[in-house]
Amino acid sequence: MIITDINILRNKNELVKIEEVDELIKKLEIELNSSSTAGVGLAAPQIGINKQIAIVRFENNIINLVNPVIIDKLKGFVNKDEECLSLPGIKVDTLRHQEIFIKDLLRPDGLVITGYLAVIISHEIDHLHSILMTDRAVGKNKVGRNDPCPCGANINGKSIKYKNCHGR
Repeated sequence: MIITDINILRNKNELVKIEEVDELIKKLEIELNSSSTAGVGLAAPQIGINKQIAIVRFENNIINLVNPVIIDKLKGFVNKDEECLSLPGIKVDTLRHQEIFIKDLLRPDGLVITGYLAVIISHEIDHLHSILMTDRAVGKNKVGRNDPCPCGANINGKSIKYKNCHGR
């Protein structure tokens, strides 16, 4: 089940040991495939596992990230209407990069990633470091803790504040 409680998503995540990788990847794939919403990536904290591992399944790309770190970023831009399985119904414009250089347990020499794939991987790596897309929000779509939750939740016709809904 996908975690939507921000307090849980903000927990510190531990490094993954190589012997844990296969089992964790399988759990992530099962959850991503069973999600009712089409997702292209999933991080372990989003399913209640506080480990630094994530998967990306976008077009023909199958990327597993284990203890990843972004070493360098190039060509910043505003990514429109970013979404997240853990923040259903919320879309925000985020500051992302068109090119990133990452290293992880599976790629100690590093890997350059470009385009939309760089956005997806940056998003998943953020989850591993307890950062949410709302933390990267820019412009008019930035959501404050006391703003109405963009998911549209309400009680008796009155909007619920973000901090009481997805900002728990």
